[in-house]
Amino acid sequence: MLRNNFINNLLNLKDVFVKNIVNGDDFVEFHVETKKKSHVCPSCGSTTSKVHDYRTQKIKDVPIQNKKTFIIL
Repeated sequence: MLRNNFINNLLNLKDVFVKNIVNGDDFVEFHVETKKKSHVCPSCGSTTSKVHDYRTQKIKDVPIQNKKTFIIL
């Protein structure tokens, strides 16, 4: 838990959970997950916390130690 808070503070990431860090020869990947929260259904207008589908998004960030940096959301 302490490690997760340190990484979130270092990268200025809010409301996410760092699940994994992949440190390759020329890249660093931070695999993060957002916290689940309730949303309003666009079809019926009721509040739900169910997830329709999951999508992985690869976000390019500024280099760290001359390595390409990606956030996998």
